[in-house]
Amino acid sequence: MHDIYAIECTGLTKKFGNFIAVDSLELKVRKGEIFGFLGPNGAGKTTTIKMLTTLFSPTAGSARVASLSLVGDAPLIRAKIGVVPQEFALFNELTPMENLRYLGDLYGMPSEKTTKRSEELLNIVGLHDKKDVVCEGFSGGMKQRLSVAAGLLHTPDILFMDEPPPGLDPQSRIALRELTAKLNSTGITIVYTTHDMEEADKLCHMIAIMDKGKLIAQGTSEELKDKYGGGHRILVKLGGHTPELVAELKKLVGATAVSVSDHTIELRVPNLGGGLVHTLSRFLTQKKIAINELNLREPSLEEVFINLTQKDLCE
Repeated sequence: MHDIYAIECTGLTKKFGNFIAVDSLELKVRKGEIFGFLGPNGAGKTTTIKMLTTLFSPTAGSARVASLSLVGDAPLIRAKIGVVPQEFALFNELTPMENLRYLGDLYGMPSEKTTKRSEELLNIVGLHDKKDVVCEGFSGGMKQRLSVAAGLLHTPDILFMDEPPPGLDPQSRIALRELTAKLNSTGITIVYTTHDMEEADKLCHMIAIMDKGKLIAQGTSEELKDKYGGGHRILVKLGGHTPELVAELKKLVGATAVSVSDHTIELRVPNLGGGLVHTLSRFLTQKKIAINELNLREPSLEEVFINLTQKDLCE
C-alpha cells in the first residue's frame, strides 16, 4: 500500500522536555492530493511539518515521506521535497534568476539545467518579466510566488507550503490559490498548512485538524462539515409566530435544535434531503402564514473547528 501514499505517520511523537508537542500522530497523505493541515497556534502542526521535512527528529514513532524512512533516509527525503515558508527566505538584494541560480548551486544542479528550470518556473509563477529585477521592491505576493518557484527548483515529489503571510492582499491570495491548484494538477503532492478555513475549504482535497498535539479530525471538507458542523440551517422569517408554531416546525423538519431571534426561526437539521424546504413552505402556506424570507445555510469549517475544540481558530 506504500505506493499510494506520499506520507505515512505511525505514532509520530515529538517531546520538548516534558512538553508533548505532537502526540502519537497517525496520518496518511495520498500521492497527488492537496492536503490541508489546520489548527491554532501551538496545535503541533508546525512541529509535525518540521519533522516531516527532516528539521526535527521524532522522539518516538515513525514516518515515511516519499516512500523513504524519516529516521534513516533524511538526506534522500530532502531531495524529494520542496518547502515554501511563510516568510520570504531568499535574498532581497538578488534578482529572481540570481536567487534560483544560487539555490541550484546548493542543490548541485548543473548550471544549464538550473537556468532552464528557472526560466520554466518563473513563467509558471508569473514572474518571468521580472527575472532580472532585484527582489527588494517586490510586493508580498510576488515574493511568495518566487518562494514557490524556489521550492520547486529541484523538481520535488512533495511540496510543503506554509500559508501566505496575513498582510497579503486578496488578489495575491487568490493568485497563489490558483497557482497551488495548477501545480497540483501536474501531479505534485501539496501539504498546505493554514489557519484559513475558507482557503482550505476551496483548495484542499483532504483536511486534518490538530489541537494540543493531537489529530482531532480528518476527512474531506464535506465529510467534516457533515460530521462535526452541527447540521444545516433553515432560517425562516415570518410576520409573527407562537411557541406552539415553533414546536410544530421543529417536529415537522426533524430539527435537532431550534432558536428564535425577533421574527426569524433557525432550524438545525442533519441534512436538507427529502424535500424538506418544500414541506416547510407548504405547511406554512396551508396555515396562511406569510413567509417574509427563507434562507438555507450550510455548516462551515469554522463551525467544525469551534465544535471540536470549543474555541475560535485564532485563539
